[in-house]
Amino acid sequence: MKRRIAAALATALCAASAFADERPSPDDVRRVRDEVFARPEFDYTERKESLSLLERVARWWNDVVEGFQREHPILFLVLLGGMALVALGLVAHIVWTLRVARRAQWQGERPDDLEAALRRLDPGPFRARAVALAAEGRLEDAVRDLYTALLLVLDRRGAVRFASHKALLDYRIEAARDPDARETLAAFEAAYPPGSFGRRPPTRERFDGLVAALDRLGVTRR
Repeated sequence: MKRRIAAALATALCAASAFADERPSPDDVRRVRDEVFARPEFDYTERKESLSLLERVARWWNDVVEGFQREHPILFLVLLGGMALVALGLVAHIVWTLRVARRAQWQGERPDDLEAALRRLDPGPFRARAVALAAEGRLEDAVRDLYTALLLVLDRRGAVRFASHKALLDYRIEAARDPDARETLAAFEAAYPPGSFGRRPPTRERFDGLVAALDRLGVTRR
């Protein structure tokens, strides 16, 4: 409405200035009117917006969400609440993970952490637990841990590649070119693995001999 009044006033002023000395004809008035309404500020035709791909996708997604909200208002609120709970759970999980990681960094690895020892190929914790188990009379478990310590020593030495799925025969084949490693594995063969043919139950004397053989082997870096 304001634009139309402004247009009428502009037309009147233009007509008055153009025809100050004489009365304008209807054609002249219409011509001036058309010139005024031809200006850009009086163009009411809908212009086509040039949107980027991201803007078009965002507008489409906004239309989809608004349509879903109109058709299913209750379900929309339920989904909105569920997404909020999921977001809170993710934030809590991230905070908890960072806190646990920092705590582990501050505390460091425990000396008896056998999983960490396997990751860094450290035979020390397995040898220590084997000695402790032997002192309790649990020689079967002690020999098993001592055998794991031997494999880690041989891996560090470069004679074998430690893997949980390998059998004693696999390691003997790999260590065939290392006489010391081959002899030490042969010493363990009569005591490990359990259930092998001709195996004798371990004694404390035999366990001490295996510990001495392991210690004599030492570690030679690759």
